[in-house]
Amino acid sequence: MTLDAPARPGVNLPDTVRDQLAGLGPREVVIGLLTYNNARTVGTVVEAARLGLEKHVPGVPAAIVHGDAGSSDSTVDLVVAAPLPVVGFRHHAAPSERSAVPLGGVPGREEGLRLAFGVARTLSARVLVLLEADVTSITHEWIDRLVRPVLDGGGDLVLPVHDRHRYDGTVTTLILAPLARALWGRRVHQPLGGPRALSARLLEHLLAGPVWPTSPHLGDFWILGAATARGFALSEARLGPRRVASQTRPGDLPTVLAQSLGGLFTVMDRWESLWLDVRGSEPVPVAGEAAPPDTPPPAVAVDRMLVAFRRGVRDLTTIWEHILAPETLAEVLGLDTGGPEDFRFPDDLWARVVYEFALGHRFRVVHREHLLRSLVPLYLGRAAAFVAATRAGSDAAVAAARERVGASFERRKPYLVERWP
Repeated sequence: MTLDAPARPGVNLPDTVRDQLAGLGPREVVIGLLTYNNARTVGTVVEAARLGLEKHVPGVPAAIVHGDAGSSDSTVDLVVAAPLPVVGFRHHAAPSERSAVPLGGVPGREEGLRLAFGVARTLSARVLVLLEADVTSITHEWIDRLVRPVLDGGGDLVLPVHDRHRYDGTVTTLILAPLARALWGRRVHQPLGGPRALSARLLEHLLAGPVWPTSPHLGDFWILGAATARGFALSEARLGPRRVASQTRPGDLPTVLAQSLGGLFTVMDRWESLWLDVRGSEPVPVAGEAAPPDTPPPAVAVDRMLVAFRRGVRDLTTIWEHILAPETLAEVLGLDTGGPEDFRFPDDLWARVVYEFALGHRFRVVHREHLLRSLVPLYLGRAAAFVAATRAGSDAAVAAARERVGASFERRKPYLVERWP
């Protein structure tokens, strides 16, 4: 059987893609791979995918859907040489995304996702597995852990849980994950980026909608919000460590925070129906066992974080006056920054700060980029307080502290909703 019939409404695939599909039959498992100058790493990812399919779903028809943003190295040639059927396309990316590559390292990623979803649906895939072309810690077991919940368990969206040192990824653990939990009522570890798997049912739902996010950093949050709001089955898979070898991802904290949180704030604004009425939260099933990270823990410079926080208090108060409510700003300015080990930034105050920044973003009280970057010193102060309060505790105590942060965002959500017109 070949796929030479017209695609269903909503897919809108280019003719070059349809020509490639005409020679393929249905593919039960599709690996989605978006790239941009990843010649150093993409071979490792493709080989892990091939081995994972061979070992864990032998005999199941599979294919790679490869979207490239205009690589100038040998990335495309390396993917085309894969010992699997490959459907390739080049997706559009705005010039602004090429000059300053977005957080995921691939310009035009949302457009690439839309086309990859369309190809997977046209191939009648039961599961689409999205992989990152610059993650070198991938193993063949990742394929099994992402695919199995969909093929065998009726899952719809499988998200990753990576083994990390206790203070790695605090932008996620102190902001993105607690905020996503409060918004959509699911306690996911990693709401932004990373490998994941989607069912045919979820693909159908996402592609049938009248609006697809086209701005950077919106796709992952929108997919999570749409999946939870419509009752799709979520689960998480422990995949081990995540090591990235990228020449294109931004690495400076202000850009990472502005892009990631700005994307989440924008999704809140555009798709408020997905979260305004959600109350409470539920845990998400997690498959697999946690393992200690296989690299030494990074040093945490609490003193430097507090210096940055104090500098923000000195230099940014006039901006914060437009964003924070007077009582919130007064509490922030009144935080005791005497000694690093004694510094505290209460969970409820932090949740209120983030919610007021979300409101300021919505109402454009200051330029959005300035607003987002002005949060950096506040975030560093909150991270410093988190480290100071938990450094002497066990891993279980750190996990409990993270849980309290998430619970505070959930508890304070009415504060946000009441001020959201």
